[in-house]
Amino acid sequence: MVAALVIATGKTGRGHSLDPLKKVGTISAVQRVVIVLRRAGIERIVVVCGNEDDQKSVARMNTVGLIGWPNAQMFDNTRIGLMYLSGKCESVVIAHVGAPMFSVKTVRTLVEAKGPVCVRVPCYGNKKGNPILLRAEHFERILYYMGNGGMAGAIKASYLCRQLIDVDDEGVLIDISGGKDHRRPASFDLTELCPDARIRVVRERPFYGPGAHQLLQLTGEEGSLREACRLMGISYNKGRGIISLIEQQLGCPVIESKQGGKTGGHSSLTPKGEELVRNYAEFYSEAKQCLDELFLKHFRAFADEIDA
Repeated sequence: MVAALVIATGKTGRGHSLDPLKKVGTISAVQRVVIVLRRAGIERIVVVCGNEDDQKSVARMNTVGLIGWPNAQMFDNTRIGLMYLSGKCESVVIAHVGAPMFSVKTVRTLVEAKGPVCVRVPCYGNKKGNPILLRAEHFERILYYMGNGGMAGAIKASYLCRQLIDVDDEGVLIDISGGKDHRRPASFDLTELCPDARIRVVRERPFYGPGAHQLLQLTGEEGSLREACRLMGISYNKGRGIISLIEQQLGCPVIESKQGGKTGGHSSLTPKGEELVRNYAEFYSEAKQCLDELFLKHFRAFADEIDA
C-alpha cells in the first residue's frame, strides 16, 4: 500500500515557515495537497500539523493528524511522520505545503514507475522538484540521519539510489513558502471537473462512512480507541458515540476493550469489526471505479465544453 505524508509545519531549508492556510486558488495549500493525493488514489494520508487547531482542521479531510514542531526544520517533522508510518505501508509520497502545485498525474507517475528504486524524484526541465516517493524499507536509514542537510542530506548520507522521473508538470518546481499566494492556478489540474462522493452504509440511520471507517481502522492499528480519536482530532466521547451508533445499528460489538493496567487499557476489533472494515474498503474501491466511469460517460462532453 502507498501512503502519503504531508508536512504542514516547520521551516524550509531557506528559513521560510510553512503556512498550511496560504491560499492556492480558492482553497488552502494543505487542502490542495490532500485533494491531489486523494485524486491520485492514495487513501492513507498523514499530515504533520503545528497545533491542535490545525489537526482538527485536517481531520475533516479524513486524514491522520500528528502534532509537530512549528519552529523546527521541516525534516524534523518529516521524521515524526515516517516513525508513525513505519510498518503501515510499502512506500510513501512525501509532500509539503510550501510546494503544493504538483499534479495528480505526477503523483500517479511516481507511484506507478517501474524498477527497484529507493527514492523517486520528479524532474521538470532537468530540475528536481516535489513531492518524492520513498520505499518503506529505507525509512530507518533516513531516521538515523542526524545532520543538517534535510531530506536531501539524509538521502545522500544513506547512499540511497534515486530514480529521476521526467514529468510534464512545472508545478513540481513552484515554491510558495516565501512568496505570494497563488490565487489563480491557471492550468494546474484541480480546475478539471471530477466526482467526489462520500458513501455511507445505512440501516435505520446512517452509521458507517469514511469517518467511522477511519476510526475503526486506527483503533485496530493502535490498539486504543482513545489514541485513534487523538489522531483524528476528535474527542474520546465523540469517538465512543460513533462506535455506539455502529454497534446499535449492527446489533453486535465491533470493538472490545480491556480496562486498566500500566498502559491504561487496550482496544481491539472484534471479528465483526474486522469484517466491516475489510468489506467497506473493498466496496468503496470498486464503487469509486464505477463512479469514475459513470462520470466520464455523463460529464466528459460537458467538461470539454467548459474548458474550450
